[in-house]
Amino acid sequence: MSVRAELLALLALVALLESCAAVAPPLGGPRDRTPPRRLSSSPDSAARNVKQQFVRLNFSEPVVTKELSKNLLITPQLPDDNPYKLREDRNSISLLFDKPLDANTTYSFNFREGVVDITEALPAKNAYLTFSTGPALDSGKVSGGLTDLLTAKPVENASIGLYRVADTLGVRKGRPYYTVLTDKAGKFSLNFLKDGDYQLYAVADKNNNGHYDEGEKIAYLPAPVGIHGSSAQPVDLVLTQPDKRPPLLTNRTPSPTQLRLSFGEGLRSAALAPLGSAANAAAVAVAEAVQLTDRGRTVVVYKTPDLSDGRYLLTTADSTGNVSHDTLQVKFSAPPTAAKKAASPPLYSVQGAPRTVFPEGQVKFQFAVPVRVATGRPFGTLVEDSVKRRPLRLPSDGTLSVDRTELVVRFNAKAKTRLDILLDSAAITTITGQPLRLKPLRLGISEQDVSTSLSGSISTTAKSFELQLLDEKLQLVASLSSPKGTYLFADMPPGSYHLRALIDADGDGHWRAGDPNLLLPPEPMYLFPKPIQVRAGFDVVEPLKF
Repeated sequence: MSVRAELLALLALVALLESCAAVAPPLGGPRDRTPPRRLSSSPDSAARNVKQQFVRLNFSEPVVTKELSKNLLITPQLPDDNPYKLREDRNSISLLFDKPLDANTTYSFNFREGVVDITEALPAKNAYLTFSTGPALDSGKVSGGLTDLLTAKPVENASIGLYRVADTLGVRKGRPYYTVLTDKAGKFSLNFLKDGDYQLYAVADKNNNGHYDEGEKIAYLPAPVGIHGSSAQPVDLVLTQPDKRPPLLTNRTPSPTQLRLSFGEGLRSAALAPLGSAANAAAVAVAEAVQLTDRGRTVVVYKTPDLSDGRYLLTTADSTGNVSHDTLQVKFSAPPTAAKKAASPPLYSVQGAPRTVFPEGQVKFQFAVPVRVATGRPFGTLVEDSVKRRPLRLPSDGTLSVDRTELVVRFNAKAKTRLDILLDSAAITTITGQPLRLKPLRLGISEQDVSTSLSGSISTTAKSFELQLLDEKLQLVASLSSPKGTYLFADMPPGSYHLRALIDADGDGHWRAGDPNLLLPPEPMYLFPKPIQVRAGFDVVEPLKF
């Protein structure tokens, strides 16, 4: 036989042996829908006085491990100097330890979905084991549920940890003595615990490093939990995000007319002030050149006659009250050179471009840059049927939005055929000095009312609170500060909404979402128990009680 023929024969033999040894699902026939079952274990479940340095689980069919470091929960947690070694022996899984386990301790090994069959990756049933290295099984237990503070929704896969009170490292640097993950309903249960006092935490451990880092969400109790047998009452935890870090500027984007500053979180306020000897004289003009937009994540600094390139003091505050003071170097980019000057886009529009309006309705004027409305004089005139004229004034006939880019004009007219709105260009001006070129708005009369509102009575013992209107994604749409007796949100687009009240229980002027020192509990939050559907032309009434 030639050398080439011998080589081919050898390769064929190797391929045949590999195909015989490989573990693979059988070809044809029904798929395996039966998960593997734990048949036995060493030590036995609930065994006492265990001295061996290994744990073995035997299953009804061949199995392998899957993401074991993520799925396996061992309580109490093993010390760093005694990690396990994994051995997979077809139908069994073993964990081997270099050192003996702690004496007189009840251990629980829960593999969760970390052991699967080799054909369909079906998680094994009953892949858990509890035993004691002493003469008795510990009987302590703590259970409860975890919800998000702002959404009231259950939180899945959060790490619940019990820390011994004597552990000085705590949740920031130490590891929990007992740990478990919440299920889909946010529920948790820790069993076979030693009696004693523990600090109880829940952490949304995003980086999976086993402890709490600043910026992560956490639930905590101000006082330790006493574990004495299985008689403890369920514990309700709320996940929040204490934050003591000041707002952080992440990006700046200059243009010839504005400077956009991006932040890593939503801001509650932003203010700009000049530096130097002219600070007092120019303070008002500089302050009004700043706009907070993009749900508070972007600060826009406009180039105005009173604000140009230079150094300014930027003061920002986030929703938890953290304040940052930064010296800001403002520099607008040079305008591009062009052979022909492009036409300037219009600086205002009317929302929806209406041609008709209900006599008891409103019209929204939207501006491309913030505007100022002169005080002490009308901002426009309302003309009914070309005959009756009356001045329009703030706040009785309109509202300017917080970012000063939307003017809502309200009216209760008796017009039969036509309604004209004449805005005054001398009373409404842009902060940039650009002319608005306001034109008369002529509207026909419609008999159909398409306005919307959500209102109702308020019954509460809270003296200070913020009532928030949220969209279907629980994003803030509008808010009211401590309305008395009744509330009203008007003229929102049709859709699904939620109502939430943030209650300032201590009356310090702002709602505390959490304490960075993990000592004071979050202040109360009330979420209306169901979404509210708002349709065009309907006024929805929902009483609130909290």
